[in-house]
Amino acid sequence: MIKVVIVDDEPKLRQGLQTLIPWENLGFTVTAAAGNGRDALKIVEEEVPDLVIADIRMPVMDGLQFIQRLRSAGHQMHCIILSGYADFEYAKQAITYGVAGYLVKPVNIAEMSATLKLVREQIEEERLRREWYRTEVTNRELYLRRLLAPQEKTEDPAKLRSRIREMDLLWSHYEIVVISPRVPEADRSEHLHQLSAGLKNGIEGRNMGLVTVISPYVILLFNSPLHGRQRRDHLYGEIRSIAGDTRFIAATGGTVSEPELIYSAYLKAQEAVKQVFFSAKDRLLEPERTLFAAPEFPCEAGDKDEKMMEDLIFRLYYSLDAGNKTMVLPLLNEAAALFIQQGQEEDSVKQSFFFLSNRLIHKLTAASRIELKETQNVSRFLNGIYQQDYLSDLLEKTHRFLLEFAEDAGPKGKEQEIKKMIGFIHRHYAEDIKLSTLAGLLNYSTPYLGQLFRNKTGEYFNTYLDKVRIQKAKELLAQGMKVYEAAELVGYTSVNYFFSKFKKYEGRSPSDYKNP
Repeated sequence: MIKVVIVDDEPKLRQGLQTLIPWENLGFTVTAAAGNGRDALKIVEEEVPDLVIADIRMPVMDGLQFIQRLRSAGHQMHCIILSGYADFEYAKQAITYGVAGYLVKPVNIAEMSATLKLVREQIEEERLRREWYRTEVTNRELYLRRLLAPQEKTEDPAKLRSRIREMDLLWSHYEIVVISPRVPEADRSEHLHQLSAGLKNGIEGRNMGLVTVISPYVILLFNSPLHGRQRRDHLYGEIRSIAGDTRFIAATGGTVSEPELIYSAYLKAQEAVKQVFFSAKDRLLEPERTLFAAPEFPCEAGDKDEKMMEDLIFRLYYSLDAGNKTMVLPLLNEAAALFIQQGQEEDSVKQSFFFLSNRLIHKLTAASRIELKETQNVSRFLNGIYQQDYLSDLLEKTHRFLLEFAEDAGPKGKEQEIKKMIGFIHRHYAEDIKLSTLAGLLNYSTPYLGQLFRNKTGEYFNTYLDKVRIQKAKELLAQGMKVYEAAELVGYTSVNYFFSKFKKYEGRSPSDYKNP
């Protein structure tokens, strides 16, 4: 039977419609009645009728407002409007809401019965169409699952293609997308089916392909390629809108032109999902493409992994200790490059960053005690390393924490100022730096600041500056730069003076160093 709800503010009319119309003979049953649109909305949610008969003129919420609310909420039941006025404007507005009939009061039983027969035929036709579609889609989904399983070598390609044609799956192109909700195992099934149901309306409803679930994925099979970043971003946005607050990964396996290749594309999409940690955030992932742009790690043949890690930790510590903030992020990127170059997977990379960060924190606090609050912050940060979904996020959070921690845990007073001096030297070694200038800036006498500097570094100011310049010059010479060019770039106006300083600290001339 077809369920009906009657909505009218006149009790006599409601009663009359229920008793005078031969509902059962026409294939209908009246399940509820209401006196206004607001009450009717609650009834509709509970009863989910196939047909609503509503008066236009009602208090609280009239018939047109009521139908508008139904359509906005996604309800697609048929509606018949009743009116005491033969008002053409009302009729036009009612038609825009897709009403099945517009009848003028007082209701004529024969006219109502004829309208109900037409509505019944439409509803029965829609039910048959939905049932056919449900059966057809179910069969196609089942066959899609078969295509997503390893193909048997003994299967006749001709029979396979014939069956695919019968299922209306013989398309010119295929692109498969897998979606993996990032939720606990116990909640995964519920989230998979919610995502699947939401995506079916948009994708199957627009005849763009098929949607199915094979845990742990929702699988989309498109009948045309997702060419262009704009179309892929649009799909990602659509998935995000349906997923709501649920975190997810979505990846494509690329476009294939033969149904036999769907399975291989499916495997590529799964592999892309596994590499999400190394990929860019908030976009559809692509196969065989690591989106994290790691610099080439400078290592020499025979270098040990432990040695390279220790070198990174030392350079990071030195940069943090000297207040050279600009070097910290490039060094963290270098660490990421090293771990990727070593073939480390996500869990191993996180473990390496945990080790590196922990060592740096211990070195930064070796000469001081940290308070309980700082200890808790350290613990929260280190544990949070394992919670990061993306390497880019891990690098950003590590960078920010280390800078803040080094500043909080760093030395105070005179020792802090000496470290600022050291950082200043490493940034401005090529300029005409004088101890007297720095002494004036820090409000110390030149001899006193020189003594403080020597106590901290073990070197006189000018000796320390020379050694920094010579080290930088060695790096430039190793890159193939000419001797006079390197001398000028590190702050020496006289090449002869540069020669003498280089030989003093390196035991050989820069020419010999350049051409061993």
